[in-house]
Amino acid sequence: MNPLQKLRQRWQQRIADWLDRRIPPASQVRLDRHNLFIFPSRTGWIYLCLTAAIFLLGSNYENNLVLALAYLLFSLFVVSIFHCHQNLNGLIAEAVTSPTGYAGQSLRFAVQLQTDRPRYDLQLSASGGLGEHLPELQNREQAGVTFVTSQRGWLRPGRLRISSHWPLGLLECWSQLDLRQTGLLYPQPLLCDIQLQSDEQLSADSDATASPHQAAGMDEMQGVRPYRPGESLSQIAWKQVAQGRGMVSKEFMTPLPAQCWLELHKTPGNALEERLSRLCYQVQTLEQQGVRYGLLLGQQSIPPGEGSMHQTACLTALALYENN
Repeated sequence: MNPLQKLRQRWQQRIADWLDRRIPPASQVRLDRHNLFIFPSRTGWIYLCLTAAIFLLGSNYENNLVLALAYLLFSLFVVSIFHCHQNLNGLIAEAVTSPTGYAGQSLRFAVQLQTDRPRYDLQLSASGGLGEHLPELQNREQAGVTFVTSQRGWLRPGRLRISSHWPLGLLECWSQLDLRQTGLLYPQPLLCDIQLQSDEQLSADSDATASPHQAAGMDEMQGVRPYRPGESLSQIAWKQVAQGRGMVSKEFMTPLPAQCWLELHKTPGNALEERLSRLCYQVQTLEQQGVRYGLLLGQQSIPPGEGSMHQTACLTALALYENN
């Protein structure tokens, strides 16, 4: 890291520390004079330079009409300061429930904006994210910032920037809010065969028998499905094709035990992320089929279960495995 980068990083850290003191993190923030900042926009600086040039021109030639125009333009700028600040003053920003998603997909951090009067030209943005624009805000409405990342685990958007250039675009009133939002990205599901280990000990203790649940496999033919380009010719149901039913493929199913385990070290894959992605797909598939399943991740063990809460626990464990 060169000296310029170190200086920039140190300066950014000092700004972040100052913002933490000036605008402490909170799940709900009311905007007021203590956390709002207002500066001329790029258009505003050009406007001021033009106004100053007109004033100097009028003073040099002692032209009262030109001076009056300069005073009028400057008065509009001063009045815009009040209206631009009042457009955000009193606005309440509140964090919405932290989002979850999958690596490689978009994750939207939503913010609930509440007001007792109309607001105009609101922009919500963040570094590295895609912001949203609200032309007009009435009562209560949501805005958000969308992030796309390929990394699983926790995703923190940092400070969200809310700003407005209303009414004339000459000034920008803004604030940077830390609403304590945190998103969780699960591994990206990777299509694969289901690798199961039956829980023989639990089955013996409870005299459980094999359940009727089934998963895609190669044990017994279950039916036919539309042909997928690239499949082996041995998969094609030629008898049905000869009957004029079109190109269809055989679909084989494998009976699943009443309870089973998914294990990381028995999941095929060249890298850890690939194996976690395969496990993620298997968790989704087993949950859709209503199978009781458990998850073994090294020293971490999640007992067999089913339902949305059990699926969330398994996906969370996959997302945070060796990534804390």
